[in-house]
Amino acid sequence: MNKSKGLKFNYSFLLLGLLTIVLIAFTIAKPDTLWKGSQWMSMAAQFPEYGVFALGVMFCFISGNIDVSFVALGDMAAIFACKFMLMATDGRIPESQTNLVVVGAVLLAIAIGAVGGFINGTLISRLGIPSILATLSTQMVFRGLGIALTRGDAVSGIPLVYSEVGHIKVFGFLPLPLLIFLGVFLICAFLLKYTTYGKKLYMVGSNQKAARFSAINTTRMINATFIISGICAAIGAMLMVSTMNSIRADFGSSYLMRAILILVLAGVLPDGGMGKIKNVLIAIVTIQIIASGVNMFPALNSYYGNLISATMLLIVLMATTRLLENGRVKKRAKKAIPEATKS
Repeated sequence: MNKSKGLKFNYSFLLLGLLTIVLIAFTIAKPDTLWKGSQWMSMAAQFPEYGVFALGVMFCFISGNIDVSFVALGDMAAIFACKFMLMATDGRIPESQTNLVVVGAVLLAIAIGAVGGFINGTLISRLGIPSILATLSTQMVFRGLGIALTRGDAVSGIPLVYSEVGHIKVFGFLPLPLLIFLGVFLICAFLLKYTTYGKKLYMVGSNQKAARFSAINTTRMINATFIISGICAAIGAMLMVSTMNSIRADFGSSYLMRAILILVLAGVLPDGGMGKIKNVLIAIVTIQIIASGVNMFPALNSYYGNLISATMLLIVLMATTRLLENGRVKKRAKKAIPEATKS
């Protein structure tokens, strides 16, 4: 059912080894800067945005599909939510009720994300459109709607009570976005490990035709998976709003490739049926340390972080392919032995 079972220990150790190498390298280069408390608090406040995006797309990858529309969908949902907040708080309600408006705006964004995800899922599961083409098309639709709503400008002037969310520190040191990310992470981990949905998701990703013959409603599974991705996209975009105090139709466009990089680095491949959520967490932390580490060198361009991440990705892909191939050879050998005995 789960192609990654054979890699359970090897792959996790490989990722932890890469994380250790990254930490050692930056410790040697910038020990005073890397291990400052403020540096780690800054990193903890930065990765929840794209971390939530990556968690949502992870479900699509496990199902054997890919979603490239999640950033555009999240931006569009956040634009609707921010416009709702601006209209509702424009002198029409008492200031004491602003909190209710903010809650309503967040729920509106989540609802729009779910609808967008359902549209993606329907195009793929019912119409049979390949996921890359379906989500590439809806990406342009979602982004076009966002641009039409804002005329390409940023929506700003968000109520202060919401813009402070991205800067609140619980217990004086834990950024609130980090706690939101951990909450989403735990929910996703629960869905994958302790529910029938998670077990069926790996089955669908491993072999959709076999899953269908096993009485699994693959159409419903794919729709549910893309709805989860859409909800995570909306949450990630609303986290961006809380830190930037504004939203635009092209905000977070770099997060598309970053989220895919994280998933592939974590061994969650769009082939489907493989991937562990704990490896995704390790990959997120590794990528964030690289990005922050490069910024510690004023002479280096920030794009060097992408170069280092891409190099690590190639190394991990080569190692993963070898491990997977070894697993397949062993399985073929085990199947061949009984057949030879029978003959």
